[in-house]
Amino acid sequence: MQQEQGHRAQIGEHLSEAKAKDKEVRALFPDNVYVQRLLRKAKSLGVFFLGSRVEEQWLYHPDYRTLCVWLPDLQDGSLSYLVVMLAHELGHVVDFDAKPHYFDAIDGVPWFRVPPEIELSAFVSGFAIIQELGIPVTLYQYCQMIEGPMAQLVAQVATGNWGLADALGFLGQEPLIASDQAS
Repeated sequence: MQQEQGHRAQIGEHLSEAKAKDKEVRALFPDNVYVQRLLRKAKSLGVFFLGSRVEEQWLYHPDYRTLCVWLPDLQDGSLSYLVVMLAHELGHVVDFDAKPHYFDAIDGVPWFRVPPEIELSAFVSGFAIIQELGIPVTLYQYCQMIEGPMAQLVAQVATGNWGLADALGFLGQEPLIASDQAS
């Protein structure tokens, strides 16, 4: 609760505007039972929604606990796509809460240069959220909506065949926490 208050304080004087925009964006999501479960999960995590200014991109801004959604997707995207995208972005929320060193890893980094670990972890966490909420999407179906080779790495980590560090090693990268400890 205290962490959520800290995030709300960062929004500060714009809170009423943020709430209004959040309500507008939430209303654009399809009235589908599984999408609505994900939206309730977002609300329970204290996440705000805004329209994305980056064409065709969904982005999570952890400093403001805000998920920016490419609004045309809400009208044109399949339900499967929306479920996967929303779960993935909520995976970021959960990960940034659990792994504060991710904040340092993205400091000053443009969205298109986010470390692969953060993306991979969010996909794995997103699938865990799908399972937690009882959304009938198999790992195979989930990975079908992810570009390869990321899809193969997600499948390996989500099934427990590999740990996150193993997948990163496959990509020739060190885990971010190890990099932080080495400095």
